[in-house]
Amino acid sequence: MFNVGGGELLVILLVVLIVLGPDKLPDAARKIGNVVGEVRRMSAGFQNEMRAAIEDAGRTEPPKPTLEPVADEPNPAIGGNTDRPQSQATDDSAA
Repeated sequence: MFNVGGGELLVILLVVLIVLGPDKLPDAARKIGNVVGEVRRMSAGFQNEMRAAIEDAGRTEPPKPTLEPVADEPNPAIGGNTDRPQSQATDDSAA
């Protein structure tokens, strides 16, 4: 990926050891490892999201709805039309 050979890697590690010292080197290596792992996880998540978006865009038919529509029935509680005629409704209330 970076085309770093064995000799170049040895020089880089030697410079890092001189700059950080032997006391801080393990902590720095651990932090770098955590950052690299987090970047890889983020990259994998991004790739999965892109693949899912491309697959969704490639569909020829629209996705099916998850809920079925409810039949259009009148609701007497909100003043909907019932099967009883209005004249019977007023006669029942008068009795």
